Amino acid sequence: MVVRRWLINLSLALIAVLLAFIAVRDVQYQVSSGRLTDLDPERVSSILLQRSAVPVIRLERGDHGWQMRSPIEAPADVEAVERLLRITQARVERVLPADATAAGRLGLDPPRVRLSLDGLTLNIGERDPIGHRRYVMIGDLVQLIDDQHLPSLLAPPEQLLSRRLLPTDFRPVLGSIDGRPLSADALAGLVEVVAERVEPLDAKLSGRLLMIQSADGIEQLRFLVSEGGTRWTRLDQRLSYLLAATPLPELASGTDSEATELGVAPSQSR
Repeated sequence: MVVRRWLINLSLALIAVLLAFIAVRDVQYQVSSGRLTDLDPERVSSILLQRSAVPVIRLERGDHGWQMRSPIEAPADVEAVERLLRITQARVERVLPADATAAGRLGLDPPRVRLSLDGLTLNIGERDPIGHRRYVMIGDLVQLIDDQHLPSLLAPPEQLLSRRLLPTDFRPVLGSIDGRPLSADALAGLVEVVAERVEPLDAKLSGRLLMIQSADGIEQLRFLVSEGGTRWTRLDQRLSYLLAATPLPELASGTDSEATELGVAPSQSR
C-alpha cells in the first residue's frame, strides 16, 4: 500500500515536472521568436479597440482601404492604422506565465486597453516601473514590450480618420455653392485637398451650402463651409475638416447674407 502510494506520488511529480518543462519551453520559444505576435500587419482585416469610458473603435479593411465602422462611419487614415498595427511586430523583451493574482496589479484585470486583431486579443496593461516596458497579455502569457505604442492605442476616434476632404475614389463632376455652379477646374482642385485635422461635429454651425456630385452620379456630398472657407463640415458624417487655407478663392469672400444656419445636436463620438 505504501509502495503504491509512493508510485502515485512519483507519477504526479513527474507529470508536474513535464508540464513545467513544456511551459518553460513555450516561454523560451516566445522569447526566441522576438515578436509580440506572428500576425502580418498587411493581412489584418479587422480591428477592435476598447478603452474604459470611451466609445469602442471598430475598423475594417475593405476594397477601398480601411474604414471606421464605429463610433463614426467614415474612411480611416491609412498611416494612422499602420501605426496602430505596429504593435503586432513589437519586440518582446521578457515573457512570463500569466499570474491571475497579479493581473490587477499589472493593469491587466481589467486591461487598460483591449485590442482585438482578426480575433486575436491583446490586453495592454500598465508600465513596468523598473524596465519601463509595457505589460501585454495574450492568452496565458504576459509579455513586456517597448513602451512606444500607447499613444496610438489611446488616440481619439477622429485621429484615426482620413483627413482627405473627398473620398479616395470620389471624382467630382458637378458642384455648386448655394445653388451657383462651380467650375470644372475648381472641382478638380478639391481631389487632393487634405485637412490639417478632423473634428467631430458638436456645435451649432453656419456657413455656405456646397454640394458635389460624383462622376458615376451615385454619390452626392454636402458640406457646410464656414466664412473664409477653412472649415468644411460633411453633414452626413457629422465631421468638420479644418483646412490651412481655402481651396476655393470664391469662398474667402463669403458674407453672412449668403450663409445657411444649421442647428446640430452634440456629437456622440467622444
